[in-house]
Amino acid sequence: MTKYNQTFKQQVVDFYFSNHESLSITCKHFDLPNETARRWIVQFKHSGSSGLAVRHSKQKYSPEFKFNVVQSVLLGQFSGRGAALHFGLSSSGMISQWLKTFEKQGINGLLPKPKGRLNMTPKYPKMPPKPKTRGEELELRILRLEAENAFLKKLDEIIKREDRKRQKRSKP
Repeated sequence: MTKYNQTFKQQVVDFYFSNHESLSITCKHFDLPNETARRWIVQFKHSGSSGLAVRHSKQKYSPEFKFNVVQSVLLGQFSGRGAALHFGLSSSGMISQWLKTFEKQGINGLLPKPKGRLNMTPKYPKMPPKPKTRGEELELRILRLEAENAFLKKLDEIIKREDRKRQKRSKP
């Protein structure tokens, strides 16, 4: 839900023009931040009353559109505010987010995010099926013993490495 409707925005703009284009008087009269009133006035000058229209649903932009906007700002064709006006965006804040994302992640950062939660459960290897024959049972036992042996060797290696570090620290 937006904080201000189109009628209110139009009243602010009309008041501004009827009071000798005084931004400070307009902001005091309507108790608005300067930046908000300035943005509405610029949008009105650029697009007329349609520039003040309130969008009732969240806009979704294609990666190509986002890339065009970002490129126009990076190439110096527009400032963030100028690009917002030219491309019909509600604010330059969205462009700032796109620029930051593009700098960090490149074009992939402008792609739509997947919906839903990510599965955070770790994926462990599946256990082999229960052995059916004595031979399979022995093979499984060998695999377990080999894994245990490798684990113990690695543990012994780590303990010896830690002992050597302690000895080096204790020698003056």
